[in-house]
Amino acid sequence: MAKVNFVGATLRLKYVAGHDAQNEPLFTTKTYRNLNSSHTAEDLVAVAKAIASLSSHALDSIVKQETTDLS
Repeated sequence: MAKVNFVGATLRLKYVAGHDAQNEPLFTTKTYRNLNSSHTAEDLVAVAKAIASLSSHALDSIVKQETTDLS
């Protein structure tokens, strides 16, 4: 059986920064690295929404990306 080792995780917040000439949204992202593996999805959403509330841009999406080592 394969062994899965947690290496790291990042949290990416995507914001709507404005609109172009064709009224298509322009996006900007902010990435937070070195997340602990013990954080739940609910914890991360709560933190992301708290961080986003400090921004003047509207929050579009929240993405958690994990890296694992398979052996």
